[in-house]
Amino acid sequence: MQEQVIHTEKQDKRQHLLEVAERLFAEQGYEAVSIRHLAKEADVNIAMVSYYFESKEKLFRTLLESKMPKTRAILEELLASDIPSWEKMSKVIDMYIDKFFVNRAFHRIIMREMSLQQRPEHVQLIADNFARNMKIIRGIIEEGQEKGQFRYVDAELTIASMFGTISTAIYNHKLMCMLTQQPDSELVYGDEYRERFKRHMKSMLQAHLLLKAGG
Repeated sequence: MQEQVIHTEKQDKRQHLLEVAERLFAEQGYEAVSIRHLAKEADVNIAMVSYYFESKEKLFRTLLESKMPKTRAILEELLASDIPSWEKMSKVIDMYIDKFFVNRAFHRIIMREMSLQQRPEHVQLIADNFARNMKIIRGIIEEGQEKGQFRYVDAELTIASMFGTISTAIYNHKLMCMLTQQPDSELVYGDEYRERFKRHMKSMLQAHLLLKAGG
């Protein structure tokens, strides 16, 4: 019982460090966050950070690896299901918009790393995970085309357009405040706007993909 308590405490401390690191990386960027700064913000000593992660690089990699595979498992299950292809795409849109809006700090970290291209090992890890997920989404589009539900559009550029739109909404929060005439980002990323964004994305992709409305 005591060993279980100790294990739980370690897991809690480790998770706490990941959460603080995620916030700091999102706010300040990878380079600006030192182990000393992280330890101070997490209210732990530097040795504890080293104990759990050894280095900032390994902490960052752990942060990435802790989130990305979960999405792939959901997509794989969705692709294998028997529901119509558009319903699958609709669920993909719901899932990604929910993920990006709720975890926008994490996704800003991802987008910053990909845009700066300063750390090839980070870029490669992100790109590899993203490519595997995009392959599954492409499979959903191709399935819909084979079943006569979707038009023969460019699947890769359709995916790029979808994620480009979502990424713009997440990364450019000041622009989104201006466009939506909201005073702060908490309103822009609240439930009401998130549902509005889903409706808009689905409407665009229906017009682009479906052979006939409601198909």
